Amino acid sequence: MDILQNPLLDRTLWSKLRILMIPIALQNLINFGAKAADTLMVGMLGEIQLSAAAIANQVTFTYIVIGFGVASGAGVLAAQHWGAGNKQKVREIFAFMCRIVAVLSIFFAGISFFAPEQVMRIVITDPEVIYEGVIYLRWLALGFLFMGFTVAVISMLRSTGTVKIAVVVSLAMLVISIFLNYVLIFGNFGFPAMGIAGAGIATSVARIIEFVILVVYLFKIEKRVGLKIRDLFRPTPGIGQSYLRHGAPVLVNEIAWAGSAFMLGVIIGRMGREFVAANSIGGLLIQFVGIITFGVAAAAATVIGNTIGEGDQARAQQYAKALMMFSFLSGVAGLLVVQAVRLPLIDFYDLSYRAETYARQITHVISINTIFLSMAAINMIGTLRGGGDARFVMIIDVSFPWLISIPLGALAGPILGWPVWIVFLILRSEDIFKTLVVLWRIPRGKWIKDVTKT
Repeated sequence: MDILQNPLLDRTLWSKLRILMIPIALQNLINFGAKAADTLMVGMLGEIQLSAAAIANQVTFTYIVIGFGVASGAGVLAAQHWGAGNKQKVREIFAFMCRIVAVLSIFFAGISFFAPEQVMRIVITDPEVIYEGVIYLRWLALGFLFMGFTVAVISMLRSTGTVKIAVVVSLAMLVISIFLNYVLIFGNFGFPAMGIAGAGIATSVARIIEFVILVVYLFKIEKRVGLKIRDLFRPTPGIGQSYLRHGAPVLVNEIAWAGSAFMLGVIIGRMGREFVAANSIGGLLIQFVGIITFGVAAAAATVIGNTIGEGDQARAQQYAKALMMFSFLSGVAGLLVVQAVRLPLIDFYDLSYRAETYARQITHVISINTIFLSMAAINMIGTLRGGGDARFVMIIDVSFPWLISIPLGALAGPILGWPVWIVFLILRSEDIFKTLVVLWRIPRGKWIKDVTKT
Protein backbone atom coordinates (compact mmCIF):
# COMPACT_ATOMS: atom_id res chain seq x y z
CA MET A 1 0.00 0.00 0.00
CA ASP A 2 1.35 3.48 -0.87
CA ILE A 3 2.29 5.63 2.09
CA LEU A 4 0.19 8.43 0.60
CA GLN A 5 -2.82 6.23 1.32
CA ASN A 6 -1.57 5.07 4.70
CA PRO A 7 1.12 7.32 6.22
CA LEU A 8 1.54 4.87 9.09
CA LEU A 9 3.47 2.61 6.70
CA ASP A 10 6.21 5.18 6.10
CA ARG A 11 9.24 3.19 7.24
CA THR A 12 11.55 6.18 7.00
CA LEU A 13 9.58 8.03 9.65
CA TRP A 14 9.52 5.15 12.10
CA SER A 15 13.19 4.48 11.54
CA LYS A 16 14.03 8.07 12.45
CA LEU A 17 11.62 8.12 15.37
CA ARG A 18 12.87 4.80 16.74
CA ILE A 19 16.45 6.04 16.97
CA LEU A 20 15.32 9.00 19.07
CA MET A 21 12.22 7.66 20.78
CA ILE A 22 13.64 4.53 22.42
CA PRO A 23 16.33 6.37 24.44
CA ILE A 24 13.89 9.18 25.29
CA ALA A 25 11.20 6.71 26.40
CA LEU A 26 13.81 4.81 28.41
CA GLN A 27 14.84 8.06 30.08
CA ASN A 28 11.17 8.82 30.83
CA LEU A 29 10.79 5.33 32.29
CA ILE A 30 13.80 5.83 34.53
CA ASN A 31 12.54 9.25 35.66
CA PHE A 32 9.16 7.68 36.35
CA GLY A 33 10.84 4.98 38.44
CA ALA A 34 12.63 7.61 40.51
CA LYS A 35 9.43 9.63 41.00
CA ALA A 36 7.40 6.50 41.81
CA ALA A 37 9.94 5.27 44.36
CA ASP A 38 10.06 8.70 45.99
CA THR A 39 6.27 8.98 46.10
CA LEU A 40 5.80 5.45 47.43
CA MET A 41 8.37 5.87 50.19
CA VAL A 42 7.08 9.27 51.26
CA GLY A 43 3.55 7.86 51.07
CA MET A 44 4.56 5.20 53.57
CA LEU A 45 5.16 7.99 56.10
CA GLY A 46 1.48 8.94 55.91
CA GLU A 47 -1.10 11.04 54.11
CA ILE A 48 0.19 14.32 55.55
CA GLN A 49 3.72 13.79 54.26
CA LEU A 50 2.43 12.61 50.87
CA SER A 51 0.30 15.73 50.52
CA ALA A 52 3.16 17.98 51.65
CA ALA A 53 5.59 16.50 49.13
CA ALA A 54 2.98 16.71 46.36
CA ILE A 55 2.40 20.42 46.99
CA ALA A 56 6.11 21.20 47.36
CA ASN A 57 6.75 19.38 44.11
CA GLN A 58 4.42 21.84 42.39
CA VAL A 59 7.39 24.20 42.62
CA THR A 60 9.67 21.51 41.15
CA PHE A 61 7.18 20.89 38.37
CA THR A 62 6.89 24.61 37.58
CA TYR A 63 10.67 24.94 37.54
CA ILE A 64 11.17 21.96 35.23
CA VAL A 65 8.40 23.03 32.88
CA ILE A 66 9.84 26.55 32.51
CA GLY A 67 13.34 25.11 32.04
CA PHE A 68 11.91 22.77 29.43
CA GLY A 69 10.23 25.77 27.81
CA VAL A 70 13.54 27.63 27.57
CA ALA A 71 15.16 24.57 25.99
CA SER A 72 12.23 23.76 23.72
CA GLY A 73 12.15 27.31 22.41
CA ALA A 74 15.85 27.09 21.68
CA GLY A 75 15.33 23.57 20.33
CA VAL A 76 12.95 24.83 17.65
CA LEU A 77 15.84 26.89 16.30
CA ALA A 78 18.55 24.28 16.93
CA ALA A 79 16.70 21.39 15.24
CA GLN A 80 16.21 23.26 11.98
CA HIS A 81 19.72 24.77 11.96
CA TRP A 82 21.08 21.28 12.63
CA GLY A 83 19.08 19.97 9.68
CA ALA A 84 20.59 22.76 7.59
CA GLY A 85 24.10 21.77 8.73
CA ASN A 86 24.94 24.99 10.63
CA LYS A 87 26.76 23.76 13.77
CA GLN A 88 28.06 27.19 14.72
CA LYS A 89 24.51 28.49 15.05
CA VAL A 90 23.62 25.49 17.17
CA ARG A 91 26.53 26.24 19.55
CA GLU A 92 25.40 29.86 19.83
CA ILE A 93 21.86 28.74 20.63
CA PHE A 94 23.23 26.39 23.32
CA ALA A 95 25.18 29.23 24.94
CA PHE A 96 22.22 31.61 24.84
CA MET A 97 19.99 29.01 26.47
CA CYS A 98 22.47 28.26 29.29
CA ARG A 99 22.55 31.90 30.34
CA ILE A 100 18.77 32.02 30.68
CA VAL A 101 18.71 28.78 32.67
CA ALA A 102 21.35 30.06 35.10
CA VAL A 103 19.13 32.99 36.09
CA LEU A 104 16.11 30.71 36.34
CA SER A 105 17.92 28.27 38.64
CA ILE A 106 19.03 30.96 41.08
CA PHE A 107 15.50 32.37 41.24
CA PHE A 108 13.78 29.07 42.07
CA ALA A 109 16.47 28.05 44.55
CA GLY A 110 16.02 31.40 46.30
CA ILE A 111 12.25 31.27 46.74
CA SER A 112 12.39 27.62 47.83
CA PHE A 113 14.97 28.30 50.53
CA PHE A 114 13.92 31.73 51.77
CA ALA A 115 10.13 31.64 51.32
CA PRO A 116 8.95 28.00 51.46
CA GLU A 117 6.11 28.65 53.92
CA GLN A 118 4.67 31.43 51.78
CA VAL A 119 4.73 29.12 48.77
CA MET A 120 2.96 26.33 50.66
CA ARG A 121 0.27 28.69 51.98
CA ILE A 122 -0.68 29.67 48.45
CA VAL A 123 -1.88 26.11 47.87
CA ILE A 124 -3.13 24.82 51.22
CA THR A 125 -4.03 26.06 54.71
CA ASP A 126 -3.54 22.82 56.63
CA PRO A 127 -0.77 23.64 59.21
CA GLU A 128 0.51 20.05 59.44
CA VAL A 129 0.92 19.77 55.70
CA ILE A 130 2.59 23.20 55.52
CA TYR A 131 5.08 22.26 58.26
CA GLU A 132 6.21 19.12 56.45
CA GLY A 133 6.23 20.85 53.09
CA VAL A 134 8.53 23.63 54.32
CA ILE A 135 11.10 21.07 55.47
CA TYR A 136 10.98 19.25 52.14
CA LEU A 137 11.10 22.39 49.99
CA ARG A 138 14.12 23.88 51.79
CA TRP A 139 16.17 20.76 51.08
CA LEU A 140 15.06 20.77 47.44
CA ALA A 141 16.46 24.30 47.01
CA LEU A 142 20.04 23.02 46.74
CA GLY A 143 19.12 20.69 43.89
CA PHE A 144 17.33 23.53 42.06
CA LEU A 145 20.69 25.20 41.42
CA PHE A 146 21.61 22.28 39.15
CA MET A 147 18.37 20.70 37.96
CA GLY A 148 17.42 23.32 35.37
CA PHE A 149 20.72 23.05 33.54
CA THR A 150 20.35 19.28 33.27
CA VAL A 151 16.78 19.41 31.97
CA ALA A 152 17.58 22.15 29.45
CA VAL A 153 20.80 20.66 28.06
CA ILE A 154 19.29 17.19 27.65
CA SER A 155 16.35 18.72 25.79
CA MET A 156 18.68 20.71 23.56
CA LEU A 157 20.85 17.69 22.76
CA ARG A 158 17.73 15.89 21.54
CA SER A 159 17.32 18.52 18.82
CA THR A 160 20.65 17.34 17.36
CA GLY A 161 19.79 13.65 17.67
CA THR A 162 21.96 13.03 20.77
CA VAL A 163 19.81 11.09 23.24
CA LYS A 164 21.83 8.27 24.84
CA ILE A 165 23.51 10.46 27.46
CA ALA A 166 20.06 11.27 28.86
CA VAL A 167 19.59 7.58 29.69
CA VAL A 168 22.94 7.43 31.49
CA VAL A 169 22.21 10.57 33.50
CA SER A 170 18.69 9.46 34.42
CA LEU A 171 19.85 5.98 35.40
CA ALA A 172 22.46 7.45 37.74
CA MET A 173 19.79 9.64 39.32
CA LEU A 174 17.43 6.67 39.72
CA VAL A 175 19.96 4.48 41.55
CA ILE A 176 21.23 7.27 43.80
CA SER A 177 17.76 8.64 44.56
CA ILE A 178 16.25 5.26 45.51
CA PHE A 179 19.25 4.31 47.64
CA LEU A 180 19.39 7.63 49.49
CA ASN A 181 15.61 7.72 49.97
CA TYR A 182 15.72 4.26 51.52
CA VAL A 183 18.63 5.22 53.75
CA LEU A 184 17.59 8.71 54.83
CA ILE A 185 13.79 8.50 55.04
CA PHE A 186 13.66 5.38 57.20
CA GLY A 187 17.10 5.47 58.84
CA ASN A 188 18.83 2.41 57.37
CA PHE A 189 22.53 1.46 57.43
CA GLY A 190 23.10 3.35 60.66
CA PHE A 191 21.70 6.68 59.47
CA PRO A 192 19.01 8.49 61.49
CA ALA A 193 15.43 8.35 60.20
CA MET A 194 14.90 11.82 58.72
CA GLY A 195 11.43 11.38 57.24
CA ILE A 196 10.45 13.90 54.60
CA ALA A 197 13.74 15.82 55.08
CA GLY A 198 15.57 12.68 53.96
CA ALA A 199 13.52 12.64 50.77
CA GLY A 200 14.51 16.23 50.01
CA ILE A 201 18.20 15.58 50.66
CA ALA A 202 18.15 12.45 48.49
CA THR A 203 16.61 14.33 45.58
CA SER A 204 19.10 17.21 45.78
CA VAL A 205 22.15 14.95 46.00
CA ALA A 206 20.92 12.91 43.01
CA ARG A 207 20.40 16.11 41.00
CA ILE A 208 23.91 17.35 41.77
CA ILE A 209 25.48 14.07 40.66
CA GLU A 210 23.53 13.97 37.39
CA PHE A 211 24.63 17.56 36.75
CA VAL A 212 28.29 16.61 37.20
CA ILE A 213 27.94 13.65 34.81
CA LEU A 214 26.29 15.82 32.16
CA VAL A 215 28.89 18.59 32.42
CA VAL A 216 31.75 16.11 31.96
CA TYR A 217 30.00 14.61 28.95
CA LEU A 218 29.09 17.95 27.35
CA PHE A 219 32.51 19.57 27.56
CA LYS A 220 34.87 16.56 27.49
CA ILE A 221 33.20 13.75 25.51
CA GLU A 222 30.50 15.14 23.17
CA LYS A 223 31.98 15.96 19.72
CA ARG A 224 29.02 16.40 17.34
CA VAL A 225 28.09 19.88 18.58
CA GLY A 226 31.55 20.52 20.04
CA LEU A 227 30.48 23.01 22.71
CA LYS A 228 33.30 24.51 24.77
CA ILE A 229 33.15 26.36 28.08
CA ARG A 230 34.41 29.52 26.37
CA ASP A 231 31.40 29.36 24.03
CA LEU A 232 29.14 30.17 26.97
CA PHE A 233 30.75 33.61 27.32
CA ARG A 234 31.01 34.57 23.66
CA PRO A 235 28.57 37.04 22.06
CA THR A 236 25.69 35.45 20.19
CA PRO A 237 24.67 38.10 17.63
CA GLY A 238 21.22 37.64 16.18
CA ILE A 239 20.27 34.70 18.42
CA GLY A 240 18.32 36.85 20.86
CA GLN A 241 16.19 38.34 18.10
CA SER A 242 15.63 34.95 16.47
CA TYR A 243 14.73 33.45 19.86
CA LEU A 244 12.22 36.20 20.56
CA ARG A 245 10.50 35.50 17.27
CA HIS A 246 10.46 31.70 17.21
CA GLY A 247 11.56 30.47 20.64
CA ALA A 248 10.00 32.94 23.06
CA PRO A 249 6.44 31.80 22.24
CA VAL A 250 7.44 28.33 23.47
CA LEU A 251 8.87 29.79 26.68
CA VAL A 252 5.81 31.98 27.27
CA ASN A 253 3.69 28.92 26.49
CA GLU A 254 5.44 26.81 29.14
CA ILE A 255 5.41 29.59 31.76
CA ALA A 256 1.68 30.12 31.29
CA TRP A 257 1.05 26.38 31.28
CA ALA A 258 3.14 25.90 34.42
CA GLY A 259 1.21 28.74 36.03
CA SER A 260 -2.07 27.10 35.10
CA ALA A 261 -0.86 23.76 36.51
CA PHE A 262 0.05 25.54 39.74
CA MET A 263 -3.41 27.12 39.89
CA LEU A 264 -4.99 23.71 39.38
CA GLY A 265 -2.91 22.56 42.35
CA VAL A 266 -4.27 25.48 44.37
CA ILE A 267 -7.85 24.50 43.51
CA ILE A 268 -7.17 20.90 44.51
CA GLY A 269 -5.38 22.02 47.69
CA ARG A 270 -8.36 24.12 48.75
CA MET A 271 -10.53 21.00 48.59
CA GLY A 272 -8.53 19.18 51.25
CA ARG A 273 -5.50 17.00 51.86
CA GLU A 274 -7.38 13.88 50.72
CA PHE A 275 -7.82 15.30 47.22
CA VAL A 276 -4.16 16.38 47.20
CA ALA A 277 -3.00 12.87 48.13
CA ALA A 278 -5.29 11.27 45.54
CA ASN A 279 -4.11 13.70 42.87
CA SER A 280 -0.51 12.81 43.69
CA ILE A 281 -1.26 9.19 42.80
CA GLY A 282 -3.11 10.31 39.67
CA GLY A 283 -0.12 12.40 38.66
CA LEU A 284 2.06 9.32 38.90
CA LEU A 285 -0.24 7.50 36.46
CA ILE A 286 -0.18 10.44 34.04
CA GLN A 287 3.61 10.37 34.13
CA PHE A 288 3.52 6.61 33.55
CA VAL A 289 1.40 7.06 30.42
CA GLY A 290 3.70 9.90 29.37
CA ILE A 291 6.69 7.55 29.13
CA ILE A 292 5.68 6.75 25.56
CA THR A 293 3.52 9.78 24.78
CA PHE A 294 6.08 12.44 25.57
CA GLY A 295 8.88 10.26 24.22
CA VAL A 296 7.17 10.22 20.83
CA ALA A 297 6.39 13.94 21.09
CA ALA A 298 10.02 14.89 21.79
CA ALA A 299 11.31 12.63 19.03
CA ALA A 300 8.68 13.92 16.59
CA ALA A 301 9.65 17.54 17.23
CA THR A 302 13.24 16.75 16.27
CA VAL A 303 12.31 14.70 13.17
CA ILE A 304 9.80 17.28 11.92
CA GLY A 305 12.22 20.15 12.59
CA ASN A 306 15.14 18.42 10.89
CA THR A 307 12.97 17.53 7.88
CA ILE A 308 11.80 21.11 7.39
CA GLY A 309 15.37 22.34 7.86
CA GLU A 310 16.37 20.01 5.01
CA GLY A 311 13.76 21.71 2.82
CA ASP A 312 11.37 18.75 2.45
CA GLN A 313 8.05 20.25 3.54
CA ALA A 314 5.93 17.68 1.69
CA ARG A 315 7.61 14.89 3.65
CA ALA A 316 7.03 16.81 6.91
CA GLN A 317 3.31 17.00 6.13
CA GLN A 318 3.26 13.27 5.46
CA TYR A 319 4.99 12.57 8.77
CA ALA A 320 2.39 14.74 10.54
CA LYS A 321 -0.48 12.61 9.21
CA ALA A 322 1.19 9.44 10.44
CA LEU A 323 1.83 10.93 13.88
CA MET A 324 -1.81 11.95 14.19
CA MET A 325 -2.96 8.38 13.54
CA PHE A 326 -0.37 6.97 15.91
CA SER A 327 -1.33 9.38 18.70
CA PHE A 328 -4.87 8.00 18.74
CA LEU A 329 -3.73 4.38 18.84
CA SER A 330 -1.22 5.22 21.57
CA GLY A 331 -3.98 6.87 23.60
CA VAL A 332 -6.22 3.81 23.41
CA ALA A 333 -3.33 1.62 24.56
CA GLY A 334 -2.71 4.03 27.44
CA LEU A 335 -6.35 3.78 28.53
CA LEU A 336 -6.09 0.00 28.81
CA VAL A 337 -2.81 0.19 30.73
CA VAL A 338 -4.13 2.71 33.26
CA GLN A 339 -7.22 0.62 33.91
CA ALA A 340 -5.01 -2.40 34.54
CA VAL A 341 -2.63 -0.79 37.05
CA ARG A 342 -4.63 1.91 38.84
CA LEU A 343 -6.18 -0.18 41.62
CA PRO A 344 -3.01 -2.17 42.52
CA LEU A 345 -1.14 1.15 42.65
CA ILE A 346 -3.66 2.74 45.03
CA ASP A 347 -3.39 -0.27 47.35
CA PHE A 348 0.31 0.50 47.92
CA TYR A 349 -0.50 3.69 49.84
CA ASP A 350 -1.55 4.24 53.43
CA LEU A 351 -4.65 6.35 52.71
CA SER A 352 -7.80 7.26 54.57
CA TYR A 353 -11.08 5.92 53.20
CA ARG A 354 -11.98 9.27 51.64
CA ALA A 355 -8.57 9.71 49.97
CA GLU A 356 -8.71 6.17 48.59
CA THR A 357 -12.21 6.80 47.20
CA TYR A 358 -11.01 9.99 45.52
CA ALA A 359 -8.01 8.17 44.07
CA ARG A 360 -10.22 5.48 42.55
CA GLN A 361 -12.48 8.10 40.97
CA ILE A 362 -9.83 10.35 39.47
CA THR A 363 -7.68 7.51 38.13
CA HIS A 364 -10.74 6.29 36.23
CA VAL A 365 -11.09 9.77 34.71
CA ILE A 366 -7.37 9.73 33.85
CA SER A 367 -7.74 6.46 31.95
CA ILE A 368 -10.36 7.97 29.63
CA ASN A 369 -8.51 11.26 29.25
CA THR A 370 -5.36 9.38 28.17
CA ILE A 371 -6.64 9.30 24.57
CA PHE A 372 -6.92 13.09 24.46
CA LEU A 373 -3.63 13.61 26.31
CA SER A 374 -1.82 11.47 23.76
CA MET A 375 -3.32 13.24 20.75
CA ALA A 376 -2.77 16.71 22.18
CA ALA A 377 0.83 16.12 23.30
CA ILE A 378 2.20 14.30 20.26
CA ASN A 379 0.60 16.63 17.74
CA MET A 380 1.18 19.94 19.54
CA ILE A 381 4.57 19.40 21.21
CA GLY A 382 5.82 17.17 18.40
CA THR A 383 4.38 18.20 15.06
CA LEU A 384 3.33 21.83 15.50
CA ARG A 385 6.28 22.98 17.61
CA GLY A 386 8.76 21.02 15.54
CA GLY A 387 7.27 22.62 12.45
CA GLY A 388 7.90 26.13 13.81
CA ASP A 389 4.26 26.81 14.70
CA ALA A 390 5.20 27.71 18.28
CA ARG A 391 3.11 30.89 18.44
CA PHE A 392 -0.10 29.05 17.59
CA VAL A 393 0.67 26.35 20.17
CA MET A 394 1.29 29.08 22.74
CA ILE A 395 -2.11 30.66 22.11
CA ILE A 396 -3.89 27.33 22.48
CA ASP A 397 -1.90 26.18 25.51
CA VAL A 398 -2.51 29.47 27.32
CA SER A 399 -6.15 29.98 26.36
CA PHE A 400 -7.80 26.71 27.29
CA PRO A 401 -6.51 26.31 30.87
CA TRP A 402 -6.96 29.96 31.85
CA LEU A 403 -10.29 30.51 30.12
CA ILE A 404 -11.91 27.11 30.72
CA SER A 405 -10.26 24.67 33.15
CA ILE A 406 -9.21 27.08 35.92
CA PRO A 407 -12.32 29.28 36.23
CA LEU A 408 -14.76 26.38 35.85
CA GLY A 409 -12.73 24.18 38.21
CA ALA A 410 -12.58 26.93 40.85
CA LEU A 411 -16.33 27.42 40.56
CA ALA A 412 -17.19 23.71 40.63
CA GLY A 413 -14.76 22.79 43.43
CA PRO A 414 -14.08 25.24 46.29
CA ILE A 415 -17.21 27.35 45.61
CA LEU A 416 -19.98 24.92 44.62
CA GLY A 417 -18.47 21.80 46.21
CA TRP A 418 -19.22 19.45 43.32
CA PRO A 419 -18.02 15.80 43.52
CA VAL A 420 -14.26 15.37 43.24
CA TRP A 421 -14.36 13.32 40.04
CA ILE A 422 -16.38 16.01 38.22
CA VAL A 423 -14.01 18.74 39.40
CA PHE A 424 -11.02 16.69 38.29
CA LEU A 425 -12.61 16.06 34.87
CA ILE A 426 -13.09 19.80 34.42
CA LEU A 427 -9.49 20.48 35.44
CA ARG A 428 -8.23 18.00 32.82
CA SER A 429 -10.67 19.08 30.08
CA GLU A 430 -8.07 21.18 28.24
CA ASP A 431 -6.71 18.04 26.55
CA ILE A 432 -10.09 17.43 24.91
CA PHE A 433 -10.20 20.93 23.42
CA LYS A 434 -6.56 20.74 22.29
CA THR A 435 -7.30 17.49 20.46
CA LEU A 436 -10.11 19.15 18.52
CA VAL A 437 -7.77 21.98 17.56
CA VAL A 438 -4.98 19.76 16.20
CA LEU A 439 -7.49 17.74 14.18
CA TRP A 440 -8.37 21.02 12.46
CA ARG A 441 -4.90 22.62 12.28
CA ILE A 442 -2.56 19.91 11.00
CA PRO A 443 -4.39 18.88 7.77
CA ARG A 444 -4.39 22.54 6.62
CA GLY A 445 -0.56 22.60 6.42
CA LYS A 446 -0.15 26.22 7.54
CA TRP A 447 1.85 25.13 10.59
CA ILE A 448 5.03 24.52 8.53
CA LYS A 449 7.47 27.41 9.03
CA ASP A 450 11.16 27.30 8.09
CA VAL A 451 12.86 29.33 10.85
CA THR A 452 16.31 29.04 9.25
CA LYS A 453 15.27 31.56 6.59
CA THR A 454 14.20 34.30 8.99
